[in-house]
Amino acid sequence: MIVMDEVKRNLIFAAFLMVILYVIGIFFYHNVEGWTFLDAAYFLTATFSTVGYGDITPRTSAGKIFTIFILWIGISIGFFFIYSIMAYREKTLDKGVISKLKIFQILTSDKKKK
Repeated sequence: MIVMDEVKRNLIFAAFLMVILYVIGIFFYHNVEGWTFLDAAYFLTATFSTVGYGDITPRTSAGKIFTIFILWIGISIGFFFIYSIMAYREKTLDKGVISKLKIFQILTSDKKKK
């Protein structure tokens, strides 16, 4: 049960970090670059997901410097968030599904191996 608590805590922490990063980024780009909140959120999503369409780019030096730092932080937190989702899924859903599938029970039974 301790492992499950840690997995839940990591998932909540990663989601919290992503929300904080989005809030900081959206307000920065809105105030410094003059973008709408939607444009800023769109840019951050394209940046954090490493897609980087290039249709919206920072024009100011402050915006470019901020983007350099938020890019590295956002990608790192994004990967941590994805890992946390996968770990949570593995600990909660996968074990329940596998135990219900008879094919896995047959393949993993000790009788077959002997």
